[in-house]
Amino acid sequence: MFLESSPVTSWSGEIKRPQVHPTAYIHHSAVLIGDVRVGKNVIICPGAVLRADEGSPIIIGEESNIQDRVVMHGLKGGSIEVGRGCSIAHGAVIHGPCVLGGETFVGFNAVVHNARLGSGCFVSHCALVINVELAESTLVPPGRVIQFQEEVEGLSAVGPGEKEFSLKVLSVNEELRRGYKNIHHLEIHQHDHRPRIKRPGRGSAPGKEAVTLG
Repeated sequence: MFLESSPVTSWSGEIKRPQVHPTAYIHHSAVLIGDVRVGKNVIICPGAVLRADEGSPIIIGEESNIQDRVVMHGLKGGSIEVGRGCSIAHGAVIHGPCVLGGETFVGFNAVVHNARLGSGCFVSHCALVINVELAESTLVPPGRVIQFQEEVEGLSAVGPGEKEFSLKVLSVNEELRRGYKNIHHLEIHQHDHRPRIKRPGRGSAPGKEAVTLG
């Protein structure tokens, strides 16, 4: 993973660096910049960019998954807060100011900006949600553009199918997080115990190399 501090600017007088909980898994190609706070048991997948150098902080709640090529950024004074157990699917854009309540799902290539979503919302693939507030368990259909509060009134509630799908996404990504963390642990363990070659020193027989295990 690429972690970088945010610079001092006219709107931020201090350097800030990402904070990642040790149980989180961050893929090495993900980029986290500035005041990004990653909670317990989070997985952040390849190519995701969380850039808190303008709007900040970006807070990722426990047990959430941020999938491939997700982009998070915020306008000055506009933070992003992702609640516990959220799924942000491939290619989605979350642009602050933005608050996502717990257990919310945001689908492929969806865009959420300047919005507040209650818990358990389901923003379907390729939808646009901007400048509005959604009550908990609101369903935004695929490809729907919601940019005025009066348009929210016509939306239905999340159904059993969406709830089941969201739970499956959480379950799969939690299993992946555990698996990746286990691989990482094994790789570190194996690296620490590989044979180490010592150059001949004083007291060593000519032409001999001492091999030790770490």
